[in-house]
Amino acid sequence: MIKIPFCLIIVTLSFCFSCQQKKSVSKSDQVLNGSIQKDTVAKTIVKLETNNVVLMVNLKGGAFFDFHLKDIPINPINWRMKDTLNPPFMGHFLCFDRWGPPTPSEEANGFHHHGEASTEVWRMLAEPVTQKGKISCLMMCSLPMGGLQLTRKIELSEKDPVYFVTEEIKNLNKYGRIFNIVQHVSIAPPFLDTTTLFDNNTVKGFEGKEDASMNQEEIVLKWPVGIHDGEKVSFRQFRNKWPRVSSFVYNQDDKYGWVTACNSKKNIMLGYIWEIADYPWINFWRLMQNGIPEAYGMEFGTTGLHETLPVVAKKGKIFGQNIYDFIDADEVISKSFTAFLAKIPEDYKGVDKIEMKDSLLIIKEKALIPRNIVYKLN
Repeated sequence: MIKIPFCLIIVTLSFCFSCQQKKSVSKSDQVLNGSIQKDTVAKTIVKLETNNVVLMVNLKGGAFFDFHLKDIPINPINWRMKDTLNPPFMGHFLCFDRWGPPTPSEEANGFHHHGEASTEVWRMLAEPVTQKGKISCLMMCSLPMGGLQLTRKIELSEKDPVYFVTEEIKNLNKYGRIFNIVQHVSIAPPFLDTTTLFDNNTVKGFEGKEDASMNQEEIVLKWPVGIHDGEKVSFRQFRNKWPRVSSFVYNQDDKYGWVTACNSKKNIMLGYIWEIADYPWINFWRLMQNGIPEAYGMEFGTTGLHETLPVVAKKGKIFGQNIYDFIDADEVISKSFTAFLAKIPEDYKGVDKIEMKDSLLIIKEKALIPRNIVYKLN
């Protein structure tokens, strides 16, 4: 009888098991391919949900891409970038460390439009947890080329359709640098149409020429009406292609800046409010095809000039307001905003004013007898 060494038996059995396992996995992949894909997608999606609202964030790029009321399941921020040459912009995404294009040299080195935040996979630091009437979570992204890091805390109210975001920016570089950060809120149909009403409390603005010129603000715009080709154009409704990009500054004597979009036919309002010290500018971007609105950006941030950083640095200020931020070596800067949804009647006239006081968010209608909407923040 020939004796086979025990170690050789183990190796032979292991080899056979390995081959069988590979065949088994291959069959499983064929049968369960859909399930595997769904599981992978689920790991990149963060979902915060209450009895009346759903908020979703995609860790691939860090965008808020769904925010809707459960009894009116229309998502205002459902826009998606169709141009595959650009980053996968969607919904409310973050422009960071810039708002606008890279220089040709930066582009050759891999920089994208609006910075790196939308091309990075964000990392969860704390999974959603419910405490003190809020569902909160923590996530982070790092910009490998920009040398900046952003930590985002999201808090969704359990009672009202309101969420709060605090973002801490840390400079990982050993030197100070200029940067910009813009919250690129992008809305689309069916919430967006020619009847959607836009309101804010800005002071004045200008049409962004996007041609690197140093005098783009010389024709001053005032909300809510502008003149183009001798005709009046209402900024409150998206019925004209012009202006493709416009930027408005807030009154520095006011504490809060705000913006709202109301579709009374759909009975929904989407709004944002923040401290002007954090975000002194708001930019509006229009995309229309064959007279039909496709996308509309309500982009509040630290700049109002959609240009490369060298052009922004050279210009410095517009209307006396800085158009970039500076962060020193190892410095940490915090910025925050509040977002909300509200049900509105079909005859709603738009928003006249928004106040935050005594832990209340008060939304006042643009009417002789306003129907105020009030949310408790704490």
